Amino acid sequence: EDKVTGRLHSLRPLKSRRPGMAVVLMGCLVGDVQALRERFPHVDLFVPPSDVEALLGWVSSRMANGLRPCAFSGERAGEGPVAAGSAGAPVPVSVGVTAMMGCDRHCTYCIVRLRRGPGRSRPPEEIVAEAEALVRSGAREVVLLGQNIDAYGRDLPERPTLASLLRKVHEIPGLLRLRFLTSHPSDLEDEVIDTVAALPKVCPHFELPVQAGDDRVLRRMGRGHRAADYIALVERIRSRIPDASLATDIIVGFPGETAEEFQRTLDLLRAVRFDAVHVACYSVRPGTPAARLPDDVPPEEKERRRRAVEALQEQIVGEINARLLGQEVEVLVEEMHKGKWKGRTPSNKLVFFDHPGDWRGRLVKVRISRAGPWSLQGEVK
Repeated sequence: EDKVTGRLHSLRPLKSRRPGMAVVLMGCLVGDVQALRERFPHVDLFVPPSDVEALLGWVSSRMANGLRPCAFSGERAGEGPVAAGSAGAPVPVSVGVTAMMGCDRHCTYCIVRLRRGPGRSRPPEEIVAEAEALVRSGAREVVLLGQNIDAYGRDLPERPTLASLLRKVHEIPGLLRLRFLTSHPSDLEDEVIDTVAALPKVCPHFELPVQAGDDRVLRRMGRGHRAADYIALVERIRSRIPDASLATDIIVGFPGETAEEFQRTLDLLRAVRFDAVHVACYSVRPGTPAARLPDDVPPEEKERRRRAVEALQEQIVGEINARLLGQEVEVLVEEMHKGKWKGRTPSNKLVFFDHPGDWRGRLVKVRISRAGPWSLQGEVK
């Protein structure tokens, strides 16, 4: 939310210089439109996820009046829009393909089900066709997306599964890597773990939010699992895929979270040793069940807990990455960044290296010479 808000604010001066430019916000942040209009008067349209038709109609109307289609990257806010299909806007090496929208889970803090509705899966042939088109256009990695991707196919007549979808996409010629996110601990089945282990293009990386390490907090969150269930799942993953990497989400300062309960979250982080942790302070989402609970953890305490999680994770991932010093890793090169090539390992580690030539979209072996908590550096063998 903070990133989106920051992007919107950064577009305001650009919009003032280019009044004909269209700015549209779409997604789960679109709730009280009137409040959003007052906060972001330079935004032309606010579209909830369930109202794609309104967006299409608005775009059609604008195009009829001379609007030029464009793609916009927030990383290039100072440069403005880039024309779609131009040499300045190639298809990214890694692309996301939506496999399903919405969610059938009832996490008490989450706005997704309210805004996006229950889980709705796209037919597998439609997903494969989109992925094939992207690969033909230059993409080399496909990331299958879903709020709870493990529930894929349960609403379709033929009941396809995430595992079967992975197998279909895996066969696309020219595809080098395949990922999926995000998983719910109660829905990630052994068949998916075994499929990841069996298919060489599928990266052994799991985005597996736990949110908290205390069972009482997990119950108040409506997560549907205990801390012990989560740890048992991690053990099953690592028994089948010893080099699997794990990322998670943590919410600190959830209503009623005591210092003792927060300590159990830190204990879980020490036990699992994640490769990445995304931590956020709890904030109220109007309309969610958690909004009825007293937001009783003071902001300064939430911030203290957030910093404690980040400090512990920095130590853990620093130790994990240090073991890669001198090791050779396979990197899918994504782009040039500040004079160096940037790419990722199958375990989603960010790697930078210097080397002449065009490495974009290629797999390369890199020997790691420097290891920090957030990225690695090395030389091409």
